Amino acid sequence: MVRFRYFFRASAVLICGTTLGLLIGWLVFSVSTLNGKSLFLAEGALIGLVISAIAVAYNRGSGFLTLSEITLNIPEFAGVKFGINLEYRRVAWSLFVETLTRVATQPLGIEDGSLREALTSLYSLFSATRELLKNMPPSKPTSKATVEMVAMKMLNQEIRPFLSKWHVHLKKFETTRPGAEESEWPQKDDCRKELEVLRQKLITYTKAFGQLANVANLAEFFTQNLSPRSNDARQQTQTRFH
Repeated sequence: MVRFRYFFRASAVLICGTTLGLLIGWLVFSVSTLNGKSLFLAEGALIGLVISAIAVAYNRGSGFLTLSEITLNIPEFAGVKFGINLEYRRVAWSLFVETLTRVATQPLGIEDGSLREALTSLYSLFSATRELLKNMPPSKPTSKATVEMVAMKMLNQEIRPFLSKWHVHLKKFETTRPGAEESEWPQKDDCRKELEVLRQKLITYTKAFGQLANVANLAEFFTQNLSPRSNDARQQTQTRFH
């Protein structure tokens, strides 16, 4: 797969380079046949095009290279200054989506849901986050905190200790009591309590990723009022407009 991607990218570069060369050759030939006023107009247009291309490339590059400083209005990260640019905002957005949409970050009632499913979700979150960090380029030199520092802290100080403890305990129960219901697990209540503590911490990290990604209306993602309206409310609205 990696060799195929390399071959595809190399072929694309060769094709684009050849096409660009042909275009430049045609333009040079066309300009060389001009004279007088038409020649000056063509040269001016080409100079303007080059200047515009340089400006666009500079603005795009500065968005990726320049680190701006922001602070988060989250108590756990109060006073911490973060260095962020367009590239890191995209990484933060990916981390925001990964954490917000996981089962492990959703409320789990005392008798609701599956602890095994929650632990599997945490493991998937750990793997996906680690893979995302592996694929992003190293941060630019800065004295400020960066988005991957937040992600690493979430993995190593929050998720890893929880999984190291409870995956072993639950696996032992499943092995010694094959076919037994999860409700029969003696440690299920303790696991749920610690899972809820972890969930609250993960919500904090999710909000941090959202702020680093500059997500609009961030608070709306964490409200419980986004479910469809009840039938009574829908009927009242329909009646009002009939």
